[in-house]
Amino acid sequence: MSRKTVHIDKVEQGMKLASAVVTVSGQRLMAAGAVLDGENIGLLKKAGIRYVQIYETAYQESIDESVFKDVLKRMAERAGAPVPPLPPVAPPAPPPPAPAALPGDEGLKREEARKTAESLRAKLQEDRARYAQEFGERYTTISYTLGDPIPRAPATPDAAFVDLLNVLVRNMTDKLIFERRIDEDTVQLLVRDVITELSSRENVMQLLTTAYSVSRYLLSHMVNVSLFSMRVAAEMKLSSAEVTDTAIGAVLHDIGMVLIPVGFWTTRRELTPNARSEVQKHPELGYRLIRETPNTREAWALPALDHHERLDGGGYPQGKRFEQLSVGSRIVQICDVYEALTSDRSYRYAKFPDISMKHILGSPDQFDREIAQVFCKSLGFYPEGYSVRLSTGEHAVVLSSNPKNVFRPLIRLLTDSKGATLDPDAQLELDLNHRLDLRIVEISNRRMPAAS
Repeated sequence: MSRKTVHIDKVEQGMKLASAVVTVSGQRLMAAGAVLDGENIGLLKKAGIRYVQIYETAYQESIDESVFKDVLKRMAERAGAPVPPLPPVAPPAPPPPAPAALPGDEGLKREEARKTAESLRAKLQEDRARYAQEFGERYTTISYTLGDPIPRAPATPDAAFVDLLNVLVRNMTDKLIFERRIDEDTVQLLVRDVITELSSRENVMQLLTTAYSVSRYLLSHMVNVSLFSMRVAAEMKLSSAEVTDTAIGAVLHDIGMVLIPVGFWTTRRELTPNARSEVQKHPELGYRLIRETPNTREAWALPALDHHERLDGGGYPQGKRFEQLSVGSRIVQICDVYEALTSDRSYRYAKFPDISMKHILGSPDQFDREIAQVFCKSLGFYPEGYSVRLSTGEHAVVLSSNPKNVFRPLIRLLTDSKGATLDPDAQLELDLNHRLDLRIVEISNRRMPAAS
């Protein structure tokens, strides 16, 4: 593959370094072979780097030619069995009972959850060192794709549970990819100490994690989709076993993306037909990765296979229709799309929650409208007591959700458009459902850029 020298201002996301980047003092900033993203490019500029050597073509290798080829081979060798075929197009069987909680324990309290997360994180670091030694660049690449370090948990009373969820998800994905197994203790902790605690929370929007950079958002995406999914499943009054299966399926739904070269889905440019074809392999790759792992369940794998299907048969990879999709898959479909739309991506900014939800509700041929309505009504999009900034520049506090329109809550003004605190008599209460000229543009420092 030929190389060329490019000025740092001409470097684009997805380009692959052909040689290491070293400062004049000899400090090595970045290794050869690194795939550049917005964060890395910014660091190079900050360090005063003016030119870098890159490969002539962007990092868009096919799966068969990438560093993942050997990983897939070793996975198959460890599994000791052929990859199972894709499932027949038919409704799945009802799930068995959920894993039992440990005797006498209804879920760890926050402090216990925090200590458990700390202990598991230390073990996770040991495992990472072992994986890095055994798999080398292959582990580094997959770890980068997932997101490392673990995304930031929110500063809420339930932060300990969300932090524990982050650690458990990373532990589960690493074990699945590199050891071809699902750790039973991890599943027990996930069920007992996270799903049990968080599936009943009405303020899910307060619990969402944020990624350290757009290109490393995969882990936080899977965590957030699982938070949405477990809440929706619980609100639909599904059995505890179905809530558990849905939550675990949501945790693993995008696991196939770790087998897709990161340059394909972090580029700001329009995907080539070849790149799009490669990216669209991730549902089948994820399904097979889960199902060839001992002690996994079909209900955990179906969301991975089906989350890009659509009710009218217009999705991929199999063109399934409504009656061929499990309830868990239909829940994860909606939660996946909503989380993706409301998150910054490499090629666009996040959209407003109301714009994103209207897209889903306005597409009954693609998404289960009943589930979409439950999703819309059950999630606290603007939690009570949270501060918000309006399109006028004024700041306010949310007094309560609006049952008629969850995207337009009842608020009380706190400041004027210049940030000056209002006198108590001037702190008007406004029902945004009757003030369509106003829009919430920021909530508790979680910015929501204008919809495109």
